[in-house]
Amino acid sequence: MKGRPCGVFDVKYSQDRAILRTKTHWTLFIGFLILLFTLPLFLNTHLLSMGIIIGTTMIAMFGVQIMVGYTYQITLGHAGFVGFGAYVSALLTHHLGWNFFFALPLAGLGAAAYGLIIGTSTLRCKGLYMVIPTFSAHFIFFYLVNEVFKKWTFGTEGIECASPVFFGFTFDNDLSYFYLVATMTLIVGIGAKNLMRTKCGRAFVAIRDNDVAAEVMGINIFRYKLLSFAVGNFCAGIGGALWAHYVTYINTEFFPVLDTIYYVAFLVVGGMGSIMGAVFGALFWRFLGEGVNYVAPFLDAVLPLSAGNVISSMGLILFSIVTIFFLIREPRGIAHWWELFKQSYRLHPFNY
Repeated sequence: MKGRPCGVFDVKYSQDRAILRTKTHWTLFIGFLILLFTLPLFLNTHLLSMGIIIGTTMIAMFGVQIMVGYTYQITLGHAGFVGFGAYVSALLTHHLGWNFFFALPLAGLGAAAYGLIIGTSTLRCKGLYMVIPTFSAHFIFFYLVNEVFKKWTFGTEGIECASPVFFGFTFDNDLSYFYLVATMTLIVGIGAKNLMRTKCGRAFVAIRDNDVAAEVMGINIFRYKLLSFAVGNFCAGIGGALWAHYVTYINTEFFPVLDTIYYVAFLVVGGMGSIMGAVFGALFWRFLGEGVNYVAPFLDAVLPLSAGNVISSMGLILFSIVTIFFLIREPRGIAHWWELFKQSYRLHPFNY
């Protein structure tokens, strides 16, 4: 078996369960890690900052993928959960003087607990009926920060977030923070990938495909729907905390309502039901937004009568067009193209 010239033959269950199954996989993965941790040394501040934004977005998108792509628990309040995690970390570090690395997991757990509260009220809802209660979670977050806990959050004035410190080393520049975010993105991404390969992940998929059949098979719908909300919002809290301590200051304006829609829209673009779909969705969202920032001023100069309307509306128009295009032409997203590429690579030079 080992000496066969072609094909992949598994002789152990551990080989069949492995994410990286072949020497080629390991070589590409190690090469990716080398590139990820050496390329930033040659990038300027703007590109490093963009990489940090993409990384924190990916972590939050992993949570959206778990809730929407794997369990079909449609959420339009994800930006609120991201903000909730950010504020938990900010409050712990600002008022109690906690180290960031102790506050980070509690930020995820805080967002997960908030998700459990919201999720309890949506258990009898399915599909589009979940939009209203999850969307309201975003405005509840605004009310909690600006009114209920204004004494500690300082309301609309915002709160400062200290730079992370690890054994005396401070992550106070873009290069060091990039490495922190990149490491956390890898950890959360691999964790989400492995979660989907467990009994819990298979239960999520069964609920997504047919919750009635899943319940007949003995899957506890109540338990796994709540667990989906908790895990998905845990990722949101981690992403929010990392973002908050990068910008070192936050208020509710950092978590706009439109982001709640973009998370789901670009998950469709990236591909639902795939961890790589969350990766591609985050990349496409942030690169497309960066492209708009470069092109819009040029168009505004060409069309002076627009009085700045091009800059303000071009992003919304382009994001909408891209989402509609993928819904019509490629509903399985960029991740499907990636799967087709991998299949063609495996079959090369044969066409069957």
